Amino acid sequence: MKNFFAAAIILIGTICAGCFQAESDLTITDDGAVKQHSKLIGNALVIRQIEDWKERSEQLNPAVKGNLIVEGDLRGYEFAYDYPDVESFANSAGDLYAVQGGKNRGISRHEGWFFDVYDFDFYWTSPPANLPPEASFMIQSALSGVKFDFSIRLPYALETSNAEEISADGKILKWNLAPVLIHGGEKSMQVRFKLWHKEKIALTAAVELLLLAAMIFFFRKARAEDFDDLRRDLIFKRNVFAGLSVALAIISAYMILAPVK
Repeated sequence: MKNFFAAAIILIGTICAGCFQAESDLTITDDGAVKQHSKLIGNALVIRQIEDWKERSEQLNPAVKGNLIVEGDLRGYEFAYDYPDVESFANSAGDLYAVQGGKNRGISRHEGWFFDVYDFDFYWTSPPANLPPEASFMIQSALSGVKFDFSIRLPYALETSNAEEISADGKILKWNLAPVLIHGGEKSMQVRFKLWHKEKIALTAAVELLLLAAMIFFFRKARAEDFDDLRRDLIFKRNVFAGLSVALAIISAYMILAPVK
């Protein structure tokens, strides 16, 4: 009986090796839209779990339906859905992104004039398998080829993150969730990034240019004016617009460079 049990463990481990691949991706565009993509594929041994994941995902978001995909001997489902903004995505967040008390803060935003700062604080956990020591060692060794990646693609370089892999000048972040899936445990995925308001930046720049133009206009008028009273009035107006221009530049620099708490 003992020899049969050992042989069964080896057989299961051999069949399971490389039988499961999962990807979960978030793409944030420069206008704040969110593109969510998830894929799970596996062989016949795990297809029931994949079917359960598909049903749970469709219950969380009825508007999203899984598409059947086949890659060689593996079969599974792929989900893709677009959200108009981060807030809409946060309101429909699934297990991986939702707030779990005492573990993570989910999605939060600090609003600003030139940009909004977003904090993504995601959490995922998987209970350890309750297997005999000899079974656990064999199966977990065989499952070392399992793939489970979570990635985030940003339109601009990140501010801070605990990502395990960072590429594309800080715009692509990746976490490996396979060890948690195989051995059990928990994983925290955090990133802080900015989404810039291009229209407000353009508006501020336009106002600054108007103030500079007004300052130059009154400066030239003052130099060409022969009457002292009128010249003093023009100089006063020049100084007012110069002061407003400098004040706007200082305030803008502070709003951009000041750290967000």
